[in-house]
Amino acid sequence: MKDLLVKKLNTLSDLEAEQKTLLADITDNEKRITSADKALGIMQVAAKLSQDHLAAHLSGIVTQAIQVVIQKPYTFVCEFVERRGSTEADLYLMKDGHRFGILGGTGGGLADVCSATLKVAYLLLSNTDRVLIIDEIARHINSAKQREAFAGVIAGLSKEFGIQMILNSTVTELLAVADNVITLEIVGDTTRVVVE
Repeated sequence: MKDLLVKKLNTLSDLEAEQKTLLADITDNEKRITSADKALGIMQVAAKLSQDHLAAHLSGIVTQAIQVVIQKPYTFVCEFVERRGSTEADLYLMKDGHRFGILGGTGGGLADVCSATLKVAYLLLSNTDRVLIIDEIARHINSAKQREAFAGVIAGLSKEFGIQMILNSTVTELLAVADNVITLEIVGDTTRVVVE
């Protein structure tokens, strides 16, 4: 009986020691969770600051291009929002306190300006060679004055940021600012390349 009692006391002592170890582990894990929560909070604040900084730069660059080319008081807005457990960017235009979709009801020329400027911004943010290939870049810009201003914006961005732009276009204003113009002529079943 004495042996049984000693055995039970040892088991109880072992259980108490195990309980202390488990309680210490719980305390350590709670500290780690608290530290992880703090680190996550810091990372979220840093991400938000980065997003706000990026949104301000994108908005400024695109808005400036719109005002130079379209010459109407549109403001481009890039707004980062949380949806479905991830961060998404809402891109839209503001004019006189009203919100407009870039493609809806504002005219294709405005969309051309936004699209081209955003492509340049994306290229600058990416870790790739600075080569941009765009098809029919100013197709929907109607007035010659706006096409000329747009050509100036494109040429300026190319020079300022060292971007090689390869454009497929019939817009004479863009051809006028090009460093090189390559024309493809189809004669019968043959395509001829003419470098000007």
